[in-house]
Amino acid sequence: MSRWWRRKAAQGDTEHGADGTADATGPSGQSQEQEQEEEREEERAWRPIGGHITITEVTEGSPQEEIARIEISPEEWHTMRARAVVEQLGPQHPDALNAVRDLARVLGSTPGRGEEAVTFYQQVARGQWTVLGPHHEETLRTSAELADVLHQTGQLQLAESAWRDTFRGQSDTLGRDHLDTLRSAAGLAAVLEDLRRAPEAEPLQRDVLERRTKLLGPDHPDVLTAANSHAASLLKCGRHKESERALRSLVPRLEQRYGPDHERTAAARANLGAVLVRLNRHSEAETQLCAVVRSFETIVGPHHESTLTARNNLAAVLHARERYEDAVPILRDVLTGRVALNGEDHPTTVSTRDNLANVLIDVGRHAEAAALLDRCVDDYRRIYGPGHPRQRAAEEKLAWLRDDTR
Repeated sequence: MSRWWRRKAAQGDTEHGADGTADATGPSGQSQEQEQEEEREEERAWRPIGGHITITEVTEGSPQEEIARIEISPEEWHTMRARAVVEQLGPQHPDALNAVRDLARVLGSTPGRGEEAVTFYQQVARGQWTVLGPHHEETLRTSAELADVLHQTGQLQLAESAWRDTFRGQSDTLGRDHLDTLRSAAGLAAVLEDLRRAPEAEPLQRDVLERRTKLLGPDHPDVLTAANSHAASLLKCGRHKESERALRSLVPRLEQRYGPDHERTAAARANLGAVLVRLNRHSEAETQLCAVVRSFETIVGPHHESTLTARNNLAAVLHARERYEDAVPILRDVLTGRVALNGEDHPTTVSTRDNLANVLIDVGRHAEAAALLDRCVDDYRRIYGPGHPRQRAAEEKLAWLRDDTR
């Protein structure tokens, strides 16, 4: 196992782009009893908690009187708890490591705090590696959570290393069919897709789907999620007809189980819309994606990543139908949303900036497009390394624009 957690988190990369796909994860369950048990498990699952400080006046001979109560956010509560446990037990004590990991979890779920979460997760990983060993269940659990946060913050190179090590360790200690191992396999596949290495990811996604189906049955929620992820992987590999067949089979099953506007259903329909874009069936794609955008705006809100991806794909349809003036404001809004959600340098933001430049070229706003592409060239070099096809494509368009304006 490589000690990737010793390195400072460097920028990684990815974005869904105009061929972007949405994925959904969710709870497990089959029968009504299993679904109820699933709900109970969710209630027992770890959640960030806050608290309060009570200021009480104590007067001799009189009852205590509460003067004020100060609410404490989950971040503040877990920060104080982590500091107290570390000071009391020492930084290497298992309880201290767990407290710091809980703080990292809170920060990881707080917009804009992902980099801090990575730092704390790396601290916990170093301690658990030393105290518990690299293959201990707690060490591997921390590795998986860190890999996920690295991915979320766009640090794809490190995320790939983290997922590979976690997947390898869980395969050796828990077995290939363990649910934690399968989650890590799916996480690794997702990073590979975002690194534009979909042919490497597709066999992993297929294996996860097959193993989950064998273990859980064809209608288990985890199996339906894996089916959607595999269909998305087929799309990214350019196997559009296979992807469409899989999604045409999956969407009705999701609609029957969850309803047409459930997040899982909307995620699969979003993937189907992206497939239709690639198959040049633009009228169908536009209808599908307009409905998906409405569903996501209702389910998760207008600023959620799934909504932004669906709107990005809708803009791709409008672009393909030569409705450039309609596509431009959508992409401007998506870019603004992704900057707010992920930051200026996140791979999803960079890809949206590239998409907007492409549409601006077609509406004749070449100076603005050139400024966006100039930034994309540098970002792609940083994200993917020198000579990546996305960097070369941006350089070629930028050179054409500059020649055209001379």
